[in-house]
Amino acid sequence: MKKVISILLCAVALLQLSACSFSGTNAEITKTFTALNTVIQITVFSTSEGTADDVAEAMLNKIAETEAAFDANSTDSDVYRINMPEACVEVCDETAELIETALEACRLTDGAFDITVMPVLKLWGFNDGNYGVPEDEDIQNFLDFIGSENISVDGNTVYKNQNTQISLGGIAKGYLGDELLKIAEEYGAHALVSLGGNIVLCGEKAENEKWSVGIKNPQNTDEVACSFKCAGGRSVVTSGGYERYFEYGGKTYHHIIDPATGYPAQTDLLSVTVIGENGAFCDAFSTALFIMGKEKAAEFAKNYSDFEFVLITDKCEIFATSGVEEVEITGDFTFKSIQR
Repeated sequence: MKKVISILLCAVALLQLSACSFSGTNAEITKTFTALNTVIQITVFSTSEGTADDVAEAMLNKIAETEAAFDANSTDSDVYRINMPEACVEVCDETAELIETALEACRLTDGAFDITVMPVLKLWGFNDGNYGVPEDEDIQNFLDFIGSENISVDGNTVYKNQNTQISLGGIAKGYLGDELLKIAEEYGAHALVSLGGNIVLCGEKAENEKWSVGIKNPQNTDEVACSFKCAGGRSVVTSGGYERYFEYGGKTYHHIIDPATGYPAQTDLLSVTVIGENGAFCDAFSTALFIMGKEKAAEFAKNYSDFEFVLITDKCEIFATSGVEEVEITGDFTFKSIQR
């Protein structure tokens, strides 16, 4: 049976997923719950070690650990302590590693991805849901504290400007997806994990077939814009302005903030999907390319052969790197390949 994964407005729905003839213990189990401010769904189809329940429990424990470390609103988290005025903070190994990865992603994207946008996210209300349009003067006052030059990591010590605050929301789910994939591999599990706009393909589809992945039409989320084939052991991450937004004064403001301006990114892209074995970079790149816009994003995609990219523009165009397999277009979209 064809398995289709469709990326939805706020979460990923696993469509037409039924038990198939995997080798090993066939004991399908699905867990659905809320964590990391999103709906998470874990579906385990089979394992070669332990049971499907064992896999799901290990994944649930890892998700709880990650949320405890990275939740900026939890007073017990590393991120909360980093966001206090202290200029030097000791953090756990996982937090230090993720911040280093985030700073590398910032460098690779020339600052389009930046974890230090937290003060501006707060002004817009995207950290706690108390939305509002801030004064331009207030945004400008925070821009001096945004940028990777304001934070560094040495071992388990984070050094920062006292006024700099971070949000790991643009990379934490990708990092978590990598950790959950490791768990699946330890158990020899065939599984699918939905982390909001991130999905993790653990193992191949039945009979060594590749998965079929569908990307939602950002302008009509009841429809699929395109689908493609994807091997297991990868993350598929989509970012778009339609995922989280609010309306005020007849205008729509989405949650993807341009670090250069402090405002929601003005872009000709509606969504960006990144496919690769490193979910953390997939997560960061999907945000960065959305901010870059079509031309810069397409140029960036040409230079990173470890990842595949699918861009959907506001002109009903779909651009995909040449490594994206068996692309099928649905609806009134034109398709163009990004050649490397």
